[in-house]
Amino acid sequence: MGSLPDADDRSPSAAAALAADLRLRRLETAARYLYANLLPLPLVVLGLAFLLGQSHDVASLAVWGVASVVTWSVTILILRRFLSDPRRAERARSWTMTICITLLVSSATFGAASLLFWIDGDRLNNVLLYVLIAASLAGAAAQSGPSVPVVVTNMAPYSLIFLYLSLGHEEFPANVGLAFLQVCYIVLVALTARAVWQLADEMLRLRGERRTLIDKLQTALADATRAHRKAEGASRAKSEFLANMSHELRTPLNAVLGFAEIIKDRTFGKDASDRYAEYAAHIHFSGQHLLGLINDILDLSKIEAGKRELDETTFDLVAAAREVRCFVEPQAARKGLTLALDAPLPITVRADERALRQIMTNLLSNAVKFTPSGGRVILRVTTNGEHGALIAVTDTGVGIKPDELEKVLERFGQARHQIAASDEQGTGLGLPIVKGLLELHGGTMRIESTYQKGTTVTCVLPPGRVVFDPSLTDAA
Repeated sequence: MGSLPDADDRSPSAAAALAADLRLRRLETAARYLYANLLPLPLVVLGLAFLLGQSHDVASLAVWGVASVVTWSVTILILRRFLSDPRRAERARSWTMTICITLLVSSATFGAASLLFWIDGDRLNNVLLYVLIAASLAGAAAQSGPSVPVVVTNMAPYSLIFLYLSLGHEEFPANVGLAFLQVCYIVLVALTARAVWQLADEMLRLRGERRTLIDKLQTALADATRAHRKAEGASRAKSEFLANMSHELRTPLNAVLGFAEIIKDRTFGKDASDRYAEYAAHIHFSGQHLLGLINDILDLSKIEAGKRELDETTFDLVAAAREVRCFVEPQAARKGLTLALDAPLPITVRADERALRQIMTNLLSNAVKFTPSGGRVILRVTTNGEHGALIAVTDTGVGIKPDELEKVLERFGQARHQIAASDEQGTGLGLPIVKGLLELHGGTMRIESTYQKGTTVTCVLPPGRVVFDPSLTDAA
């Protein structure tokens, strides 16, 4: 049995769904009770026919017995088909009507024995028929109680026959007194049926609430498990970041301190100015490297805190891409890579120029890091069909495994870092910064990668950022 709709949802649709589901569950419960209790009915028919056979002819008993067994068989078949129907929730109304009609016919057929086999003046025979109807009435109430339409339909023939026996066959005033007692009995049986209904309703509600609670607990457990795994992943990423940062910070700091100490102490004498100038250049390079690391951390922190503000200007995105390519070109040349720019037409955008330069620099640097010697990296700047600006970087590098695509966008998350050379290890902040800066501009980023074949990172700026689109001019 599935869970009931959440009772905490007070919307009209949810309340209607809850009521419909409860009606179906009550009908199912009543059908199970009836199916189990009606199975021995042929034996009851046989025993009753044997008792009545002493006063009645066999032919009439046989006709009644066959009719009762046939209607019983149809009822059992209907109940079985209903309980095995996987779509009974969709057909609840038609099934309710079918079951009620079947029970009405079956109960009337079985109860007709009291009408067919009544013998005026034969008190023993007639008492047996009274007992038969009274017992059938009590059984109908107990078996059908969980469902109101079913119990009313099942009890109605027995109640009418029960009253007719006294009012139609007993003499006045005994018949009135007996009918009054019969009405009291019917009311008592109806109250019993109501108690059965209340018990079944409470049971079904508790079962539904238990199922709902179990579902919520399972959902909460799944959420907690995901949160735990995410926390473990963040902890591992943080540990990796600290390990990488300790190396990244110590290496340039040691160079700064070492070269500065040589210059301070004039280790090579007072006349080695060229050598000291070379060491000063090393100090300057190391300082720039340190500044870049710190800027990355600060930029990401500002983006995540919502304090990174855009300094928007109008500029040529293609010209900015050319300058970024020239900046990354030495890094690519050292690895023997081809670094190409595919940007045939100028595109004027309104955005934060420094942020877009940083986006292109980070993407190109990543592509160069993870592309082996002899590979190719292409920076493409164009417009898309929706007239937004598009920046795409494609490489022929090692690619990203499918299970690492989400990781590379996490703070401090890295993939493929074991492929890059030791002096090219990053901090895992490049792509998160790119994603954050794009979102500040209202843009989106997607990564398409095939492991061991290459990666394409596409950044799209919305149409509102494009001031001049040359493709529109060409089309005109």
